[in-house]
Amino acid sequence: MDPYKKYGISIDSPAVSFQDISLLKRQLHLFFKKFGLNLKAISYAVEKGLAAHRNLKKTLINRADKLIKEAKREARMVVVLAGRPYHIDPLINHGISDFLVDMGVDVITEDAIPYEHGNSLSGINVLTQWIYTNRLYAAAKWVQKEDNTQLIQLTSFGCGPDAVSCDEVRDILREKGKIYTLIKMDEISNLGAVRIRLRSMLEAVKERRETAGRIQNICRKPYRVFTDKDRKRTLIAPYFSPFYSMLIPAAFRPLGYKVDVLPPQDSESIELGLKNINNDICYPAVLIAGDIIKAFKSGKYDPENTSVILTQTGGQCRASCYVSLIQKALSAASLADVPVVAISFEDINPQPGFIIDKKELVKRMGLGVIFTDPLSRMYLSSLAREKEKGGSKALHEKYLKKMEWGIETSDYGYLLEVLGEAVDDFNSISVTDRPVPAIGVVGEIFVKYNFFANGNIIEWLAGEGVEVVLPTLQGFFTQSFINENFDRKAFFKHSFIQSLKTRLTEIYLNFHLSQIDRIMQNFCFYRRPFNLKKLAEITEEVVSLANQYGEGWLLTADMIGMLENGINNIVCLQPFGCISNHITGKGLERKLKEMYPSFNLLALDMDAGASEINIINRLQFMAMAAKEDREQVEAAIYHPVARPSSLLRIYGREIPSFGNHIVPEIEKWKTWVYGLDLWKKANDFIRK
Repeated sequence: MDPYKKYGISIDSPAVSFQDISLLKRQLHLFFKKFGLNLKAISYAVEKGLAAHRNLKKTLINRADKLIKEAKREARMVVVLAGRPYHIDPLINHGISDFLVDMGVDVITEDAIPYEHGNSLSGINVLTQWIYTNRLYAAAKWVQKEDNTQLIQLTSFGCGPDAVSCDEVRDILREKGKIYTLIKMDEISNLGAVRIRLRSMLEAVKERRETAGRIQNICRKPYRVFTDKDRKRTLIAPYFSPFYSMLIPAAFRPLGYKVDVLPPQDSESIELGLKNINNDICYPAVLIAGDIIKAFKSGKYDPENTSVILTQTGGQCRASCYVSLIQKALSAASLADVPVVAISFEDINPQPGFIIDKKELVKRMGLGVIFTDPLSRMYLSSLAREKEKGGSKALHEKYLKKMEWGIETSDYGYLLEVLGEAVDDFNSISVTDRPVPAIGVVGEIFVKYNFFANGNIIEWLAGEGVEVVLPTLQGFFTQSFINENFDRKAFFKHSFIQSLKTRLTEIYLNFHLSQIDRIMQNFCFYRRPFNLKKLAEITEEVVSLANQYGEGWLLTADMIGMLENGINNIVCLQPFGCISNHITGKGLERKLKEMYPSFNLLALDMDAGASEINIINRLQFMAMAAKEDREQVEAAIYHPVARPSSLLRIYGREIPSFGNHIVPEIEKWKTWVYGLDLWKKANDFIRK
């Protein structure tokens, strides 16, 4: 239901952050000033609200402290019920707290714990990136020190961060012989089973108290650190994509490190991943963990002379916990002495011995991304049209190999020359004359670009005569320019200096991208690249740019960019349980259909148990729809018919039709016309 359309009532959802109180006041003023409230009034209200919140917290903590002391005197057990704020609702937690009270147990929540010296997070083996999970870790550390306390963790099915927090809370409790109890609320269909689990936990606690002297605590060893003497180790990197992975070793070679990219994943990677990692974590983490363990099991890499290297964004997504997840998986596979190194702009998993010139590394990695993106676009455009199978793939691999030297020497001019040669060679491929429909593929970064993770749907679609259009990888990184500007305007950040640096970097990068685009315009199936800044302006009408977790608003922008360029059929690929990207992907399907009535979305959840036949069947319908759309477009070009929504009506004259044989030059001309601002404005006018 749309309350604004039906009742004229809008739903306001301003982005608010409590990280900085002075900025919080400005954020709220940004929203409330339209109601006539000034900054002084907002500041006063914020201070009063925060004071009331502190008083409430103080009251809760005092009551919990009193309850704990009474329980100790009367030898009663105290259970910390740890969950999300909504889990306190009896309709959601099914009255679990009442069950425990009826069994003679006192219950408190994790945010009411009376810490004597503050809640320490020292010794935590995962990234402490979320306030909510940090509360759980602190509560678990408090419970392990208190004799008469236990902890029950409540989770909801499909909640991404819970897959990370569950393992860490369990490990913290087991250090001191505590029992870890996890209840997934969505799995409860029989409350009798919950009562049995709770009674079993209480009986187990009672039994352990009687045998306290024989319980052996589990000591957690700290993870292996990369030291100075480890610099000669071979670094192994998990396979990411055939479009980008080949050039990774060349970026590290001149900086003093040998990097081996592992072969593409296979079914054994899934098997080993599921065996050594929490199965509720996202599919890419399972594949990466299994792939690394498989490499050591193969005997090719000696654990004493090998380290693992990963890239980490440090964003809000649970993917930022991959380092700790891989460390846990290696430990479970008896490979705890293998160090794991993270390449990141954030301070994630610092390793004192891993010293590298980050500026030079970023330069080489950046060159790799901006030159492999156009190469992959030419490959995908040619793959669906080639007459001789395998020609496009051979050319793609040839020019990836040629680019290695340019990446190693960071020679931008050389790479431009290689790209120009690649354009000429791809133009010389013998292609079919039939019209080729296009389908866009968007989604989570790993599943989207990794052929094994996405069930090889890109080559399957190409085999069906469909051109696959992928967003560029550079967009995943250049969105930070827009994020920085938005965060400053929305008062999420103070830094004007950082914004200035970001703007200068953006200008520098855009200059080099324009050089690449000038060469790409000679490609016979050239598609004008999306202007991310303009796309962000349209996207902001659909979803707030504050959505920066996972792919965030960029996922919506990718779909809008394709729709603006006439690609109406889009496949959205997500790991099962990737809540953040489902919000900005499938969650916005209805809104996007209102803006683009021809929009056709197929959302696919990828995981270890995904049915290949089911995916192919659904893709078959998508391919058929794309072909029908293409046939209608061709029919409109060859036999123009005046329609109320047609451009013919605007111009009042007939557009000359083309013959049946559309040569590449005409395809290129049509693409150029569709990219003109005038054409876009006309389409916007028609849509409105």
